[in-house]
Parts: sequence; structure tokens; C-alpha cells
Amino acid sequence: MKAACTQGRYTVRGLDLAYHAWGDPKGKPLLCLHGFMDHGLSYTFFAEALAEGYFVVAPDMRGHGHSGWVGAGGYYHFYDYFDDMRTLLDHLQWSDFGILGHSMGGSVATGLTAMMPERVHALVLMEGMGPPFADVSALPGRLARWSAALDKPAFAGDVDHRRRARKVLADHDEAAQRLCRVNPRLTAERAQRLARTFTEPAEGAPGVVWRQDPLHRTPSAKPYLRSEAESLWAQITCPVLSLQGAESVWLPEDLAERHAAIKDVTSGQVPGAGHNLHHDQPQVIAEATHAWMRHAPDALPSAIVRAPSP
Repeated sequence: MKAACTQGRYTVRGLDLAYHAWGDPKGKPLLCLHGFMDHGLSYTFFAEALAEGYFVVAPDMRGHGHSGWVGAGGYYHFYDYFDDMRTLLDHLQWSDFGILGHSMGGSVATGLTAMMPERVHALVLMEGMGPPFADVSALPGRLARWSAALDKPAFAGDVDHRRRARKVLADHDEAAQRLCRVNPRLTAERAQRLARTFTEPAEGAPGVVWRQDPLHRTPSAKPYLRSEAESLWAQITCPVLSLQGAESVWLPEDLAERHAAIKDVTSGQVPGAGHNLHHDQPQVIAEATHAWMRHAPDALPSAIVRAPSP
């Protein structure tokens, strides 16, 4: 029997945010953080594959999935996610938990773990060691591009304007086809399930639209800096499992150097997986997370090809 999913809500300074949960609230708490332009229900296959005994919570970041969008004059700044997740953890009253983070969610996960090392006892990253580092000398140009993008018609209005600006897709089949073009490893069944949770009915027209706020498509004002990332990684005290897809094209060239900045890290590749490991190999990721949450590295799935220690 597949694990049932429930939805909860909480607020951050008046912004209504959503999270999705599987399992017994008395089970081992595990926070799952999704990547950029993704949503919490993206973890459905993983949650259904995880062994019993866990309480899995996967929030929708602000402006994603079922969460609210920032209002007139607002914007999505990367560090907002840190406080949003801290607020959620306090709302859940979690004091001892594990985190699984994918891509951007991995960067948020490392920041959270650095903020509250006494509360996080295990960290699993799926291609979560960050994007390429930026050159701070390029910041003036970055800010100019960011500001100019905000003037484009699709982004220049309030929430209702941005909702109407979303491109309408014919149906869930078209949405599933688009997901498969991005990730050809998706099975037809998984693509359909993701398409249905990734979209909502269009307003005033037949078809569906992606749930994300179009404002996310503007370039970020904040550069990803090595000094900031390394200062967070250095504060992580729990064991870290860093997984990469063997077929991924998103791996940073300096991955081994990044891993070396973490005190206790195990790295490995997952065969048959690209960037979205939890979609391509959910059973392997579930087994690996189960082992890591129990502090049993020797019980990691044999399918994972371990990298040499940094």
C-alpha cells in the first residue's frame, strides 16, 4: 500500500506556505527540500519507497507548488528560504531530525544545518553542493540584469497579473511530455503523476498552468560565492551523504574540493540517474537515506558507487 499524503500549512509574516507529509507523525522526522522550480510533491516516489517508521515532510518553497506568492513589490531572495524553513521546523516542533535536499534544496539544507547544528543529526544531499561559483567583481552587471528583468511585462505586475501571465498548456499530457523532454529517464507513469501535482487549472481558459510564480524566472540578484558557501559547510557537524547522478550534466568541476570543506562527508554516484535522482532511482535514494538516518554507512545500497574520501 502506498503511503498516504496529507497537506499542512503555516505562515511567515503573513505569507501562507504549504507542506506535504507522509507517515506517522511519531516516526523519525525527515525534512525533504525540493530544488528550484520544483515542488514538495516531487518527493512522492521517494516517500512511498521509504521504509516505515518515518515522518516525511516536504514543503513547497514560497512561490512554488501550493505555497503562496509574494505580493506587490515583493521578490524572492535566496535567504528567505532559510527563515521559511526555520519557521516550519519551529511550527512542527522538531528538535532532532534529518534533512534530504535536492539541488537548490541542498544549498538551503546546508545553510539550515549550519544555522542549527545541534538539531540536525543527518544530512543527505542530491546534487546539493551548489551551482558554479560567481565572481563578485561581476556583481554590478548582475544587479543591472536583475533590475532590467523586473521591468518585463510578465513580471511587472502584482500576483493576479503574474498568475494571468503564465503560459497555458493544453492538458496534463502536454505537461508530462515537457517533463520527459527535460528528463528522458522519467517513466510515463511518473511523468503523469508529476504533471498533475506540478500544475493547476488555468483561469478563464481550458488547460493547465505550472504552479510556480513566473517571477522566479528572473535572474537572481545574489551571486553564489565560495566564501559564503564554505563558511556554511565548515559549520556542519553531522555526517553528510552527498549523492550525484551518474548520468547528470550538472556536476560542478570542483566537487571534490567542495566536499573537502565538510568535516564528515561520504560521496557516491547513483547509476541510472540524472540530476533528479529521486525521480530516476527513488528506491535507491530511499534505501540510502534509511541507512544514513540510522548512522549505518555500511548499509548503503550496493548500487551506489562511492567516491574516494576527500
